[in-house]
Amino acid sequence: MFMKLPATGMWLGWAAAVAAVAAAAGLWLWWATLRDAGNDRWKLVADHSSVAYGRVIATGRHDAWAFGWDILGLGAWLPVVDGPHRPTAFHWDGDHWKKNNFPIKRGDIGPIAASAPFNMWALAEGESNTAVLRWDGRTWTIVQELPVAAESLAVIAENDVWVFGDHKAWHYNGADWSEQNISFRTFRVSARSASDVWALDGDAPWVHHFDGKAWTRVDVTSALPTAPPPSDDFPPDPAGPRLTAITADPSGIWITGEIGAASFLLSQTGSGWRSEDTSTKAGRMTRDLPPVPDGKGGHWFLGSTDINGYDSALVHRDASGHWTRVPSGGELTSLSAVPGGPLLATGVIGRASGVFRNLP
Repeated sequence: MFMKLPATGMWLGWAAAVAAVAAAAGLWLWWATLRDAGNDRWKLVADHSSVAYGRVIATGRHDAWAFGWDILGLGAWLPVVDGPHRPTAFHWDGDHWKKNNFPIKRGDIGPIAASAPFNMWALAEGESNTAVLRWDGRTWTIVQELPVAAESLAVIAENDVWVFGDHKAWHYNGADWSEQNISFRTFRVSARSASDVWALDGDAPWVHHFDGKAWTRVDVTSALPTAPPPSDDFPPDPAGPRLTAITADPSGIWITGEIGAASFLLSQTGSGWRSEDTSTKAGRMTRDLPPVPDGKGGHWFLGSTDINGYDSALVHRDASGHWTRVPSGGELTSLSAVPGGPLLATGVIGRASGVFRNLP
C-alpha cells in the first residue's frame, strides 16, 4: 500500500531540500572566500602573486613596499624554466597597494633597506652587475651601477648608505660614492648608527664590526654551538654552525643561525655573547630572515612546524626570553612590522598569494 502525499507537503519537502542545498552552497562560498583571503590568523591585503616569494618591508605607519618578480619568455609558460625576470614593486600608502615600475626591465631585487618612507633603497642583481636603486618619495631612480654582484645593503640615513660585495664596500655620503677593500665577504649587515655597523661573514661563522673608522672581527666562537642537538629525524650532522641573518637594534645584537638541521639564536645584550637552541621553540628557520623588532625589546621570527621548515609559523620572543609559536596555515616567505601596527608577510595561504596582514 502506498500513501499519497498532499501536494502542499511535497512542495514543503522540496522547498526544505532546496533551502538546505542553498545554505550548504552559501556556506561553501563563504568558506571559499575566507580561504581565498587567507585564514583566521592572516588576511590577504595585496592580491599579487608576483611577490609571494619576494620581500616585504614596512617603512612607516602608513608606508610599505612588497618586491617580487615576473618571469619573462619561456619561463612564464614552462615551470621548469627559470627566468629571465622582470622585477616588480608594490607600494602601500596606508590604504591601497599600487604597482610602481622600476627603471630596469630585467634582473632580481636583492637586499632592500630604508631609513624613512622617502629613503628606500634596493639592489637589482643582473648577471654580472648590480643596479643601486632609490625611492625618494616620488620615483625610483638608478643612483649607481656596480660592475660586480653586490650582496648586502645598509641604509643609515639619506647621506649614509653602504653597499657590500666580495671583499669590497661602497659608501654613499649623499653626494659621492667611495670604494674600499675589506678583509671579508659580507653576507648580511645591520646598522644602528654610522659608527655601529655589524656584518656577517659569507665564508665563515664570523661577525665583523665597523666603528666609523675601521672594521674589526668580533670573536663569537665560545658562544657558538659545536654540534646539533640530538634528533630522531636527522642523523648527527658534522657540519659546523652557519650564521644566517642579523639585526642590530637598541636591545642588542641578534643573529639567527643553523647547525645541521637545528636552528639557534646568538645574541649580545650586554658585554658577552650567548646562544640558545630554538629548534623546539621556533622550529627550523630556513628563510634566512633577520629578527624583526617588536618595539618592546622582543622580536618576531618566521619559524615552522615541520622538520623541513616549509609549514610556516609566526614566532615571538619577548624581552624576558619567553617564546610563543603560532602556525600560519601556509608558507610565509618574508616578514616586517609596521611601526606601532600589525605585521606584514609575503607568501601563500590556501589559494591566496601576495601580501598578508596578521590578525589579532
